[in-house]
Amino acid sequence: MILTVDEVKAHLRIEDDDEDAYLESLIRQGQAVAEDYCRVSFETDTVAQPVRLAVLLFVSHYYENRDISERSVYNAMMTAFHNLLYPYRAVEKMF
Repeated sequence: MILTVDEVKAHLRIEDDDEDAYLESLIRQGQAVAEDYCRVSFETDTVAQPVRLAVLLFVSHYYENRDISERSVYNAMMTAFHNLLYPYRAVEKMF
């Protein structure tokens, strides 16, 4: 995983360990979506900071909006997610 649970917990200001498994699942899902969008597999030690930020943004959105997400909030998050990842896409693998 390109983010640790502790990094996400610090970002979200979570102090207990009750939701660690849930956060780990969100990190894995966020990374999978980023890898699918970019058509690459991100290695833990070589990931650019904007890619890590995109996954953190994804995880944060789904953690904070797990019940109901407004479409405009979701669209803003996905726009930022794609903008952060855009330079890291393997365009030759897309067509």
